[in-house]
Amino acid sequence: MTRLSKHLIAGAALAVLTTGTAQAQYPIFTGGERGSYFGTFGPLLLEILDREFFDYQLRTSAGSGENIDQVLNNPLAIGMTQTDVLAYETQNNPAITDNIVIIRNDVAQECLYAVTAEENAERLSNWGDVRAYARRLQFALGPEASGSSRTFQFLQTFDERLAGARRVVYMDTTDAAIQSVIDGESDIAFFVQFADTSNPRFETINDSRLAFIPVIDRTILRQRFGEDRAYVPLEVKVTSAGLLSWSGVERVLTACTPLAYITGNPDLLPAGSDEQLDQADMISILREIPLAELQPEADWFQSMLDDIVEVSGEGLDNMLNAVDEAAQRVVE
Repeated sequence: MTRLSKHLIAGAALAVLTTGTAQAQYPIFTGGERGSYFGTFGPLLLEILDREFFDYQLRTSAGSGENIDQVLNNPLAIGMTQTDVLAYETQNNPAITDNIVIIRNDVAQECLYAVTAEENAERLSNWGDVRAYARRLQFALGPEASGSSRTFQFLQTFDERLAGARRVVYMDTTDAAIQSVIDGESDIAFFVQFADTSNPRFETINDSRLAFIPVIDRTILRQRFGEDRAYVPLEVKVTSAGLLSWSGVERVLTACTPLAYITGNPDLLPAGSDEQLDQADMISILREIPLAELQPEADWFQSMLDDIVEVSGEGLDNMLNAVDEAAQRVVE
């Protein structure tokens, strides 16, 4: 770590110690008021902290990117973020690696999805096809500051072909991005979300005869934040319960990014201070808590867990080989 980054984190910590304690509660930055971070995962985390007499409060935010910034500004805060967004932001601010620690990233995964119209399904059957044609495709995404958009921007940083995409449009919502494909205005809608097929979004995609494109290749799976994987290969359902897919495809193998709980590095807080001791205790307690206590008991979440399969070995190799061949075939 540079001397400057040490001074920055120490300054942030000092500001919190001198002003934050008057507010009594430290923040847990989540996401939108109607989102799962704030409404589902946040309350479970808060309940555990309350039980251990820590004084935290849930806060809404614009999502992963803002939460990382908030923890950098207040190292006693907790933030929820996609691990891939953490890796992306670290490219622009390497000090994040020293200043932020992951408390846990085994609670849940959010998956990368791309959908296209039925008439494009054969030409855009996997991510190799998408990469090869990226320069001529129109991609529709949600808000530019959203986690989904940050993910797409991250993919562009290590994929020259995807970086060449000239037609990327940002919409007010993910649903608006999907609708632009339904209306024939865009070629691909890209988004990141939990593999919860009870979400009406999946029914809309199926009813509109859109095709899922698995978002996965070898380079995507190599990405890391420190030693933590930014993506894991998961086979997930893409059809709502009791419904058949128009295309017969009910599961896809795609990259998914772990939900990470982050906070400031306790080693950079004033040595021996109550805040440093509490910070270290908080991290230790949350890391030792049984995983089930941090996971919702709701039917949608438990069904999602039951339907998710991490893929390795021959099944994964076959998929990655097909992606490589598609990208090369189009170029030739």
